[in-house]
Amino acid sequence: NPDYLNIFIIVMENSNLHSPEYLEVALPQFCKAMSKLPVVALARLSKLWSVYGLSHTRRIMETFQQLITFTVVSNEYDGENLVNDDETVVAATQCLKVVFYASIQGGDVDVEHNEDDEDDTESDELTLHELLGEERLYKKGPRVDPLEKELGVRAIDSIKPLLPFEDFINESLNEVVEMDKDFTFFKVNAETKFSFQTCPFILSVITKNQGLYY
Repeated sequence: NPDYLNIFIIVMENSNLHSPEYLEVALPQFCKAMSKLPVVALARLSKLWSVYGLSHTRRIMETFQQLITFTVVSNEYDGENLVNDDETVVAATQCLKVVFYASIQGGDVDVEHNEDDEDDTESDELTLHELLGEERLYKKGPRVDPLEKELGVRAIDSIKPLLPFEDFINESLNEVVEMDKDFTFFKVNAETKFSFQTCPFILSVITKNQGLYY
């Protein structure tokens, strides 16, 4: 329903979203609602934001980044209380993904080679883990992000995004995410647990390096 999607477009025009009263209650609830939109709706939102221009897209990005930072610094996380389980941080990160792809679409993109890549089929040969009956334990993470697939554009297609990639990195989040557990969620519990590796744009090089280590 296009009218329903308009609600999200209009709310993001509110210039007061950065204020404390919004950050504590209204904006977290709004992000949770947006993150539950169907992929088709999120793609439409991303395409719309991609034509808004640099300053407008940056303001939307900063709104979600500020909510993530505000929530992270306002809470204490440990092995029992993971940031992966914080609904506000997770929802805001998923909303930030919509802006991330809007930034890619709004910049210079090369998608001509995507059709050739689709011809690459997975091998029919059994892997070692499959032979040992461990394929479920070592199953791969999602090969293609649903939003990425719906939009038909990938981060690797970006020649020059509207906003620099480093603007999407959240340092406060990187300080509290535990990559050993996040990697387990990414590889084993992808259907039940959120992994920040499904939104790698928010992770720093150091954090990604830890992910590669695990």
